[in-house]
Amino acid sequence: MIDLNNPDLSFILLSSKKIDDLISVLYTKEFQVTPIKGYYRGNYEDSVIAWGNFDNDQLRNEIIFLLDIFNQDSGFIKYLGHTEVMKIFRDGQERPMSQTMYNTDDDNMSYLVNGLSFSFVEKMRYWSPKSVDDLKTGMIVEYFNNNRWNQKVVKNPKQEWSDMWSLLSKYDKLRVASKN
Repeated sequence: MIDLNNPDLSFILLSSKKIDDLISVLYTKEFQVTPIKGYYRGNYEDSVIAWGNFDNDQLRNEIIFLLDIFNQDSGFIKYLGHTEVMKIFRDGQERPMSQTMYNTDDDNMSYLVNGLSFSFVEKMRYWSPKSVDDLKTGMIVEYFNNNRWNQKVVKNPKQEWSDMWSLLSKYDKLRVASKN
């Protein structure tokens, strides 16, 4: 199996009910194509992984075009020079994903190729509070201590900011999970 997180590799992964039409369009645009199967909650679907000699902007424009003409909500793109796969939507939004081999979670689409299966799971995204105004009572923050991230509920933002959070924020050891 190809290391899908290899920075020297770029590709797109799409599914479609009109897979033959999708493959034809990809070939006319000079992509190399490998048909694969998607599996989700007991149902199989036709998918493709495609790559070619494209820069990142061209690859992005191509997948957005394909999502639009084949009426798909989203697909996956892996940019050259990057290690993570992104879920990309028709409107151009992107979300970072992590790769899971041999997925056992029925809520995630699995892709099957040559006896191997893999899935993409959305990565948790974080932001760093920079001032006391970024914190609210009841918010869950994570701070890095003893080589691990710990969670704590904010009870008194002003007091806690002056006692601990400001120092942790200064050294980029404080984060809050983003809500998408």
